[in-house]
Amino acid sequence: MNIEEQAAISQRIGQWVETHRDEAIELLKRLVQTTSVNNPPTGDEAACQQVIADWLTDAGATAETYALADVPGLQEHPAYMSGRDYNNRPNVIGTFAGSGGGRSLLFSSHIDTVYEGTETWTHGPFAAEVVDGRLYGRGSYDMKGGLAASMIAAKALRELGIRLRGDIRIESVVDEEHGGANGTLAGRLRGDNADMAVIPEPSNLRMYPAHLGGGIWRASFTGRSGIAWGGEKLVSALEATVDFARLVREFGEFRKRRDTPPAWWQNGSKPAEVAIMSISSGDHARELQEKVPATGELSFWIEGYPGQTGDELLADLMAYYETRLDNYPALRSCRPTIVPLIRYLSASEMPADERTAEFLSIARAAGSRAIGSEPLPDVGAPFACDGFMFHLYSATPALILGPEGANAHAPDEYIDLDSYLKLIRWYAEMAVDWCGLQSD
Repeated sequence: MNIEEQAAISQRIGQWVETHRDEAIELLKRLVQTTSVNNPPTGDEAACQQVIADWLTDAGATAETYALADVPGLQEHPAYMSGRDYNNRPNVIGTFAGSGGGRSLLFSSHIDTVYEGTETWTHGPFAAEVVDGRLYGRGSYDMKGGLAASMIAAKALRELGIRLRGDIRIESVVDEEHGGANGTLAGRLRGDNADMAVIPEPSNLRMYPAHLGGGIWRASFTGRSGIAWGGEKLVSALEATVDFARLVREFGEFRKRRDTPPAWWQNGSKPAEVAIMSISSGDHARELQEKVPATGELSFWIEGYPGQTGDELLADLMAYYETRLDNYPALRSCRPTIVPLIRYLSASEMPADERTAEFLSIARAAGSRAIGSEPLPDVGAPFACDGFMFHLYSATPALILGPEGANAHAPDEYIDLDSYLKLIRWYAEMAVDWCGLQSD
């Protein structure tokens, strides 16, 4: 394909996206309005997965819905996380078949969302309300927007009669949130792979060839409760819990001073961090507490870089803990018992080889045409995701690229609709250049 042909195809794709703007927004609205909340160990993704499967079929894809329980070797795989219920929680895979001889491209998205929360929303969490160029709703940004963009992009190429040599595959998996990723693993083991993959997590139209890892642990404290009227020696689990929260936060700052982030996180991306997720102590059934609390617990999140394990991060924290006991005396007499609450989501990165280099070059050039300017430099994603299931357990590299927006996992989550339309065009142009035209 020469420059003139490429420019002509790019113009046709851009015009199609503009004239089908309402259709693209309506698809995204429908996905947001069809709830697919993950409530471990279960989830209600089935209805939304059926919407996706039906839409893919109507758009000309060969679509298949399958149960995770039917994937051979899934539960025996070392990366499988037990304790989840996958009854009526299917995956969906759709294929827009090429003419043959080209390279395949897989768009892999998770359909599950976190729940709407207890905070007040200005716009209904499942209303998919459009205001001032933003579509609000749970999952609009993370990550139904990217999923819908990949679906519309494939349809655009088909309706334009742009026949590709390689296949475009669109995958919608369950149970990515809350440390899941078993749905993503199922797709890899089933063979729903490709020469290259795109994960449409929200990246704000920036290419992420790598992503952070992360895990959540719970620290529990047991002290000696009561009121020291008779000289009893009390041990406040509440004080120990609060001190441990301070120590964990201090550990996060210590890591930033001590560690030099890998190259992907040195040019404008957020480095690995530590956060307190919850804290509790005492008898919450009573308005007033009559004694020093005997128990306390908190949960915390630690992020890591490629090559680090959850066990290594926890050991690093506890080694730091031992050096700080003079500053936190409550932690000498009331030490934590720590257990993981989710699997550790390993950090990972695309392999540094010729295939990756060529794909990143193609993706960047397609992005320049789609958004009208040079994309920002590639960096590592400032979050954990299921990309490690590709890089560690399959031969398919995966680039993270998704829309602009804000408030993921928070009230008034939204996607910027202008970025959504640009992303559709970006995906379509990327597919043309990677999969190849039938006439080539």
